[in-house]
Amino acid sequence: MTASERTTVQRTEPVDTYKGHSVHAAPGVHEYTVELVRAALPRGGRVLEVGAGCGALALRLQEAGFDVVPTDLEPPHDWIHRLDLDAPEWTEDTRGPFDMVVCVETLEHVENPRGVLRSIRSLLRPGDRLLVSTPNITHPHSRLKMFLRGAPYIFGPKHYYQPGHISILPDWMLTEHVRLAGFTDIEVRSGGSTDYSGLRQVAHRVEIAALALIGLRHRADSGEGVCTFVTATAA
Repeated sequence: MTASERTTVQRTEPVDTYKGHSVHAAPGVHEYTVELVRAALPRGGRVLEVGAGCGALALRLQEAGFDVVPTDLEPPHDWIHRLDLDAPEWTEDTRGPFDMVVCVETLEHVENPRGVLRSIRSLLRPGDRLLVSTPNITHPHSRLKMFLRGAPYIFGPKHYYQPGHISILPDWMLTEHVRLAGFTDIEVRSGGSTDYSGLRQVAHRVEIAALALIGLRHRADSGEGVCTFVTATAA
């Protein structure tokens, strides 16, 4: 099969489980997402989750007291609604109103991130909130990968088809996409960690220490900061 005939698989390999649901995001990403949603909606509210995967994050948000409507391109459960972000067809269940839209580790999988953000904005009322995240390509580990291999961490020829990482979004670009989609009060944070273990984890820690010595440091808000989080308010 040639490259032109290969199909893209839009699913990251699971790194953990949560109450029987596979977790496909980097370690700590779901926990930090719940923390940020709580900060944005301290009194609770209705949340649309796009890119729900196997439902682990939706379950965490429900347990935190939020009314969650989860969606995914290929829903593994009948309680997750199907939604193709590259060609969204909003239904009575998915068009809102919502107090917040959560799009975690999903924009790197879509063909038109700006279009997706504009579509999300159309669902929200002024004052409603947005939370998006994507791999942090400015993290020292990712910058080293770029220098050595020509592609950031979890991007490149291998990741293009599986898990379908086709859109690279540095934090400045994601911020501009969000602003131009009609959002204000934009804040950028970082969270999540690599899923390395054993000798690979030891080597990774040595690598990060060595990079810090030459000035490549990163102050994360949570974990190692391998993912960029952007929160914003609909204007």
